[in-house]
Amino acid sequence: MKHLLALSFFIIYAYSIKAQCIRIYVAEKIKEVEIPIERRDFEITINDTMKLNLTSGNNGLLGRIALDKGTYKVMIQNPEFADAVIKDVVVEESRSNNLTINVVPLTAAQIEEKKKPK
Repeated sequence: MKHLLALSFFIIYAYSIKAQCIRIYVAEKIKEVEIPIERRDFEITINDTMKLNLTSGNNGLLGRIALDKGTYKVMIQNPEFADAVIKDVVVEESRSNNLTINVVPLTAAQIEEKKKPK
């Protein structure tokens, strides 16, 4: 009986909480086809304050990030790709959104230039 009561409270809590998040996918767009970027490390910066280091999975998923309701700027960086910035990412209450960020690979010369200290 106690387990049933605890389970009931958990279910009520789970349905009443207003959680929202974004799932960030990273891909390379080649002729209208998005190819997931697999097993690469990326630095994600959200609104110039929150920094995360995440590794993409086999489907390009970097992770699920819980955020408060609002509008955000998401920047993604990797030494092999040009930096990508997505502005006006809207996170709505009680919703999960998928965000696919298309990155552009750099040439060898561009990678060396990016590595140089500024």
